[in-house]
Amino acid sequence: MANYSKSTTKKRSLKEKLNFFPNINIEKDLQEEPSPKFEKQKLFTLTKNKLFLSILAFMILVNILIFFNLNQFYIRATFAFLFIVTIPGLLIMLMLKIREVGFWEYLVYNVGLSISFIMFGGLVINWILPWLNITDKPLSLYPILICFDIFLIVFWITAWIRNKDFNPLKIQYPKLDTINRIFFVVPMLFPVLSILGAFLLNNHGTNILTMIMLGGIAVYVFCVVLFRKKLNENVFPWALYWMGLSLLLMYSMRSWFFMGSDIVLEYHYFQFTIEKAFWSMSNTLDAYNSCLSLTILPTILFLFIKINNLYIFKLIMQLIFSLTPIALYLLINRYCKEKVFFSFISAFVFMSAMSFTIDMPAHIRQAIAFLFFSLMILALFNKEIGSMIRKIFFLIFGFSMIVSHYSTSYITFALFIMTYILVFFYQKYKNGELKNDR
Repeated sequence: MANYSKSTTKKRSLKEKLNFFPNINIEKDLQEEPSPKFEKQKLFTLTKNKLFLSILAFMILVNILIFFNLNQFYIRATFAFLFIVTIPGLLIMLMLKIREVGFWEYLVYNVGLSISFIMFGGLVINWILPWLNITDKPLSLYPILICFDIFLIVFWITAWIRNKDFNPLKIQYPKLDTINRIFFVVPMLFPVLSILGAFLLNNHGTNILTMIMLGGIAVYVFCVVLFRKKLNENVFPWALYWMGLSLLLMYSMRSWFFMGSDIVLEYHYFQFTIEKAFWSMSNTLDAYNSCLSLTILPTILFLFIKINNLYIFKLIMQLIFSLTPIALYLLINRYCKEKVFFSFISAFVFMSAMSFTIDMPAHIRQAIAFLFFSLMILALFNKEIGSMIRKIFFLIFGFSMIVSHYSTSYITFALFIMTYILVFFYQKYKNGELKNDR
């Protein structure tokens, strides 16, 4: 009896101690409210004439910068990169009259279509010009520049004709409070710390900046969790991009050459394509040479941007691949619209894996293929756009994935077959149950 009374006293005291803590209803807390609505301020009104004339002016500016090689303060590199990864996709989106998707989804589709255009447009030029006996080096600057200008002008005219019903858009931005401004600014510091930290280590210095960057990301994510109900919905994809980029650059910028084994061979075939100014499987019978993500894509990016070709792999490809977590975030958020926080955490977990931070910067072909895979799935499950547009996107991104990386294509093909078989037998089983009920 004495032992029983002692145990009862201990239980009561434990219960009394727990009563000091506030009652936490986890299930209720996880029922996220929609992101708070912020007052929007008008920036300008975008009309059809403003949009298309701006695209044309941007095209002319980039041509001038490239033709005269005006690269002081990397002005050519900056504008040429922004042009080649946005304008082709934007014109394709305008030709398809896609207007129903949100800003971030529009952005990832835009960049994905631009990368696809670079690979397949470059492939067409690579085949057609030698066949017409115009040049035996089609993947050199002026053939690519002239042919891309022709393609984009045709796209521009087609998009102009297709958008006769284009209504003026009010370009607005939210009037953010102090907390949201801080959450928008802080992630932009992480890539700076990542690059400076890598350069410091390359010069046999300390890893203090890299550790500050990693610790800063951890603290930032904790604060996002803490203040999630007060944050604007655009904070989440914005932060994912900059954090993902900083984690990629932490590895890719390490060393003055490359870290990893596969990337050395990938760089070799990129160099080989630049020297030949022509791509063909007969150049060298190797699986790496079959990947347009290693041959035509970086070659054309190098011709436009004109920076040290090491940094096409170490920096430019990382800027492109960093959009993958945003595509993942958008896909998950589609099925939990009232729980933006879950989508953010899921994408962050994807970025936190070692395969993202170490493998992707050292496997360029796989990184580009993963981007196209994510875009393919994102488009497939998008019910806001028409069925025909979904099929077009699925085919474009699917073929882009195939020419980017062979193994990713095999796994995706097997995944679709398994999914089809499982769905087929599930429907058979379901139909059988319905018949039994009758």
